Order: sequence, then C-alpha cells, then structure tokens
Amino acid sequence: MIKIIAFVDSFKHYSEPIKEFQKRLWKKVDFLKLKPSSKKNISEIIKEETQVLEEILKKQKWYKVLLYINGKTFDSLDFAKFVEEKQVQFSDIVFIIWWAFWVDFEKISENIDFKFSFWPMTFPHSLAILMLLEQVYRAQTIKKWSSYHH
Repeated sequence: MIKIIAFVDSFKHYSEPIKEFQKRLWKKVDFLKLKPSSKKNISEIIKEETQVLEEILKKQKWYKVLLYINGKTFDSLDFAKFVEEKQVQFSDIVFIIWWAFWVDFEKISENIDFKFSFWPMTFPHSLAILMLLEQVYRAQTIKKWSSYHH
C-alpha cells in the first residue's frame, strides 16, 4: 500500500483532480490528512507539527519518503521502478509532503529512508499532492504496460 501524509486543511483549487486520481487508485493509496497547527508563532507550529509527525513515523515500519526540495529527482520510468522495488521490499511506502513551515528535520531525519523531489522549485501543497497521485497512477500504468503512459 502507498500512503501519503500531509498537514493540509483542504485541497481547494485541486480537489476535483485529486479526487479523480484517488478514484483511479482506489485501495492502492491511503491519504492521511493531518490537521495543521493552530498556533500563531512559527517556532511553536514547527515544534508541534514535528512532534505529531515524529510520533506517527516512529510507530510504523513503512519505507518513509520525504518530499524534499533537495531530494533525488526521477523521470517517470525511474519513479515507477523505484516504487515497484520498494513495494517488493516493504509492505507500505509512505510519502510525506512538507507543509508551510517545514518541520525540524533533525528530529525526524532518523525516521526518513529517502528524500525525493519533483523539482528544485516549490509548489503549493495541494498541487504536490496532485502531482504525487498522478505519478503514482502513472507508475501503476507503466507497471501494467497500459496505454496511459504512452
């Protein structure tokens, strides 16, 4: 199973395409929406959200992939190979999407197995979720050699 974790209130502008890919990936992707901190101070937000994420990651045996601006980039074929290899080795792969104020990376680094990047640019979180869902769907079609990826 593939899981996606993100601190997000809503998908706003991207809700329809996100729903479409969730429908296409039915039972293959589990999405864990975490409630963003309501604190006003940025350092308190980082501390609280880091703690929430750290608790989740420590308890799980997932292969943990952090979407990170300086992470490794893949083309779609290599991403499909990466996902397939990790699915053979691990029961679950979790993709963690950065949010507005990041987290304390030092605190979660021991719980991260891999850092992945779409591009060195920054994208809205909802768009990153959509892009990840689309690439996971594309990886599934590449694996099956269906027509979506041609």
